[in-house]
This record gives sequence, C-alpha cells and structure tokens, in this order.
Amino acid sequence: MGDKISSEEAARRLSITQRRVQELVKAGSLSAEKVSGVWLIDADSVDKRAREVNKRGGRPARGKGANEATFTLMNRTHEIAEVVYDAKRMEFTSFGELVDEARAPIGVAPAGGRILLADFNRWWRNRGIPITRLGLDRLLRDAGVAVPEELIQRNLGLSLSDQYWIRPAESHLAWEEVNFFHNDFEEVAEHTAPYASSPSVRAEPANTSDGNLEKTWIVRDGARLLQKGSSHNGQEPYNEVVATALHRRLLSPGCYVEYTLEGEGASAFSLCADFIADDEEYIPAMYVQRTLTEQVGRNEYEHYLACCEALGAHGAKEALDQMIICDDIIANHDRHFRNFGIVRNVETLGCRPAPLFDSGSSLWCDVDEKTLAQGERGFSSRQFYPNPARQLLLVEDFSWFDASRLEGFVDEAIAILAGNEALERRLPYIRSALEWRIGRMADIAEWS
Repeated sequence: MGDKISSEEAARRLSITQRRVQELVKAGSLSAEKVSGVWLIDADSVDKRAREVNKRGGRPARGKGANEATFTLMNRTHEIAEVVYDAKRMEFTSFGELVDEARAPIGVAPAGGRILLADFNRWWRNRGIPITRLGLDRLLRDAGVAVPEELIQRNLGLSLSDQYWIRPAESHLAWEEVNFFHNDFEEVAEHTAPYASSPSVRAEPANTSDGNLEKTWIVRDGARLLQKGSSHNGQEPYNEVVATALHRRLLSPGCYVEYTLEGEGASAFSLCADFIADDEEYIPAMYVQRTLTEQVGRNEYEHYLACCEALGAHGAKEALDQMIICDDIIANHDRHFRNFGIVRNVETLGCRPAPLFDSGSSLWCDVDEKTLAQGERGFSSRQFYPNPARQLLLVEDFSWFDASRLEGFVDEAIAILAGNEALERRLPYIRSALEWRIGRMADIAEWS
C-alpha cells in the first residue's frame, strides 16, 4: 500500500461516517490493514472511491449541490486550488489538487502532500473574527448573520493580513480590483456583493481581522490604519502606546509596530498602520511551527527556530529574544502563538520575522486593584513556557539590551496611562511593579 490514513480522515474525504468506512474495508472496497488494533486505510483507494462515487452519481458532484459554489483559492494573483463552498453548512466541502504548492498556506499544506479538508476549514475560520470577540453578538445581529464564518465568506476571504481570497468560478474578478490594500472598501464591497452567500453584510477588512477586542480599519492619506478598542477600564490602548515607547528605546525601527492614541479617557482607542505590504502575508507562529516534523529532544522554542530557518526567516532568534525581554518588562500576558510569527513575500517567497505588535494585554490590566495593592508584580506568559522566569532562560544574548536607555521610561509610561482617569488609582502600583521588573531585568542582563 501507499500512504496510509486513519478511518477518521478517510471518512472526511468521502463525506461518510467512520462506521461506513469500516463497512467498505470489510467489503473489500477500500484497501486497509489493522495495526495495533487500529485500521489504517490506503489513501489511494480512498481517492479512487471518491472519483468513482462522483462519476456514477452516488452523491452530488462537488460544486453541483443545491447550496454549493465553486471557487479558486488565490494567493494574490496566483491560483492555488479549486475549492467548493457549501453556503448552508458554511464550510468548504471539497479541496482540489494544489496548482501552486509553494504559495499554499504555510503550516496547512504539508510538503509534497495534500491539504485535508478539515485542516483547510480550520485555517479559513481562524482568519476571521473569533467567537471570543467582545461585542460579537451585537456585531452578528447588526450584520444579520449567524456565525463569523459568514463574514469571512462575504469578503471572499479578502484581508489586510495576507493575500488569500476565493475567486468565484466563471467570474472575471481580479486581485487588482478587489484587494483592500489599494481599493476603496466600498468599491470592494460592490465588486464582491454578487458572489456572497450573505449579501446583507458589507465586505470590509474588519470581517477578516483576528483578536478579542473590537477592531475597525480606516483609510487615512492612503494608509490602512487599524483602530482597536479595549475591555479593562480602557487600559489596553494606552498599554499599546507604553509598549511603543519601550520598543522605541530598545529596538531598531522596523522591529516593532508603532501605536498612537485617539480619543479621550476610557473611550480612547489605539491606532497603528498595517505592517503587511500588498505583496506580503503574515504567518502566525502556530502555522510556522507546523512546517517541520517535531524531533525528540528539541523543545518548542528550538523547533520554532528550526522552522523559521527552514523558511528562510533569518534573524528569528534575535527577534524572539527581543520579544521575550520586552514582554517580560511590561508583563504582557497574551503573547500567544497567533500574536507573533513571520512575514512572507508572496512573489519572491522570501521570509522575515514579523515586527512586534499587539502588546495591549500588559501592565496588569486584567488584575484587580486589591491584588495590585498587595504588591502583584508577576504574570503568566503564553509563548514557550507559562513561567516568565523559565522563558527568560531561553535568551542567551543580552548584548543588545542597554538598561541605561530605560532611564525615565517609568515616568513616561505613567504619564501615558494618566491620560485615562479611570486608571488613576492603579498608577502607583503599576509604577512600583514596573520599576521592579526593569531593575530585575537590568540585573539579569548584567550577570548574563
């Protein structure tokens, strides 16, 4: 036999139950062998079965069902594969052969292999608004849709974070006229409206923007800017500006995203420019780390670096060191595997570490005042280890870290936070905790 797959994967490819797969194996319709009590199915026999069933009409051919529509998955102007979307099930029901494997989604398309339908649907959903988004119920109600997946499809997948989209079969839509990077959002909505399963929803880049806080994209002087709200006393937008002040002192331009504030008090929001160009895609770490098979004896940090090197994203270790140290200073508790990664050029396929962004969940914004008053100075990290002290042990080179550049930073940070009167009682505790963390980091760097 050739490649072997589980009965679960066989059922997914054939759109049948696992029990039916076992019946086909026993009948000899699928080739399989039992290993340690588990059936392993021959992938070629599954694909052959799928072709035969479609040919003789055992089930509707993909794209021919009452609710199905055929598209071409695109990466900018490059065709990736033919896909079929079921508007009733709100998911893709077929993924064709890869036309351009090199430009297929990293971490979803295994090297030399096929993309599994479940993996593609999961990746597609993750490009949209998460179910944890604040105000999601209101957003969906106002849009007249049931789930965030409908918002993604309304955009035809178009985003300001990457270049993927689905081109309707037999349409004449071109990336040049529908992308959000160069076109007015209203014009994109007009172009995509005839092909959307949810015509009541206007296509806009906010439909394909990840994160738990409310987000809106605007165009100002030709630049695409992201507006982001808050949840904890309006502190997160101010934290983004504090993080920018820290990054500006320690890092080189281009290594971080700059945030500014607009509005006043607890209703203020942060504003930043899109760090993705019109020929680039942001690839979160959760997908980067899937590009290589994990090896025994290599921890998650080492594995991630190996994946970056394999993709040509040189300088990843220095970028990770800078991220770990800066996040440690401001106690960023939400640097998960979607909040850092790499940037790939869609045309050249060259990769680089992504700049530091999204540092709003820091400075103990989720800690109540009573706990702060008791001297809380720690936090839990979310990258490679939940213990920040253990994570700091991953940093081997502190030569770039100059503690003298942080003189006056605490005063600057408190002055920024003081712009929100709702934070007034928290400021003395944040000052004390921040001073402690900076002093601790300076001592660690000195003795390293």
